[in-house]
Amino acid sequence: MDFEPVNVHGNPAAQAELTALGIPRVPATIVDGRFVHGWNPGALARLVGVPFDDTPALSPRELAEVQDNILYYAQHLVKRLTPAQLALKHPERDRTLGQLAYHVFRLSAAFVDTMEQGHLEQLWLVEDAPESLRTGEALAVYGQQVRDRLAAWFAQAPDEVFARIASTYYGEQGTHLLLERTTWHAGQHLRQIYDLLERDGSLPVSPVGPELFEGLPMPAELW
Repeated sequence: MDFEPVNVHGNPAAQAELTALGIPRVPATIVDGRFVHGWNPGALARLVGVPFDDTPALSPRELAEVQDNILYYAQHLVKRLTPAQLALKHPERDRTLGQLAYHVFRLSAAFVDTMEQGHLEQLWLVEDAPESLRTGEALAVYGQQVRDRLAAWFAQAPDEVFARIASTYYGEQGTHLLLERTTWHAGQHLRQIYDLLERDGSLPVSPVGPELFEGLPMPAELW
């Protein structure tokens, strides 16, 4: 489909249009005043009137296991990292590796926050790591706390909860889809952490293989 890409950076008129529609930040797709905020393939398909099956390939329990494996690898990687490694940045990104590692754990905890509080807040996904979580060891401890919290929640969650609709900052989304999105989101950032360390020539462990992400709609591009 033909579309007009708009860069809002340095474009006050475009930013004003987003603000008027109540869109907090990019990415957003707008058609005749209707819009979809963020990466939401099912909603995008409905917006432009094309069929699309966004049913996750993995069950909620399978996603929970994959998510825990992703967090395990992130946890056991970051505890080995030096301050210099945690300060690494991609040349086109402003977030440090340490902040990216914190984000992997925080966005995962945000799934349970959403289930317990009734809404996914955008602020949860843009938080900086507090000063107490600026070392590899501290990040690893936090990662274990997140894993424990997720395990406890999934252990008591009835299957029917995954058929519910979740409220998020980018609109309504099925809980099963939100779990899938949370899982591949964490996985994508784990891949980026490995990439940063490989670029630096200081990766202390072998990166995980693609089999970890089987069944997830992982982005083709790494960055």
